[in-house]
Amino acid sequence: MSDQPKWAWWVVGIVIPVVGIVVSIQLATNSDSDDKTPSTNTAASAPASTGGQNPAPASDATASSAASGPAKVLAGPVRITLSENADYIDLDSPSPTPQPSGKGTDATVGFNLPDLSLGPPRSGNVVAIAPPQGPDPTRDECNQAITKRGTYTSGPLAQGMRVCLQTDEGHTAYLRVVSVPTRKAITFETTVWE
Repeated sequence: MSDQPKWAWWVVGIVIPVVGIVVSIQLATNSDSDDKTPSTNTAASAPASTGGQNPAPASDATASSAASGPAKVLAGPVRITLSENADYIDLDSPSPTPQPSGKGTDATVGFNLPDLSLGPPRSGNVVAIAPPQGPDPTRDECNQAITKRGTYTSGPLAQGMRVCLQTDEGHTAYLRVVSVPTRKAITFETTVWE
């Protein structure tokens, strides 16, 4: 070592990293304040699917907008039949229809699985089973169910089963199985809220 005092190394070893942390926190705080402008893009409140990681279920923005007024219905109630040739559905459109591929869709039925089940085409804990009895769940009840016990699949589907699902664009959907599921087709009565 040279003629430098020992306290100089202490400054280099502790003070400089502390200054770096303070600057990082300050930059992060300034960055967060820039992001507080309201967004009108409905896709911004939807969870993003990234690299196999599960998105957060039912965003707080969706829950808070639900509390601000009555739920506006985007589609439904409407009956939708999925089949082995059209096993995907885009629930974000005003008129949901079965589709043969997963591009831009929100749910699919696994007709090739041992047990027929409903889930998102991509990963994400956005599905929750609604209680079997009682009135149909509201948008708020579906959002709460997805937040508390969201999973990636409905499990085996059965007639009368009730499922809540959050779409890629952050809408909330409620699907009730109205026909006995077969390897060829299954019919849901579906409601989607904005």
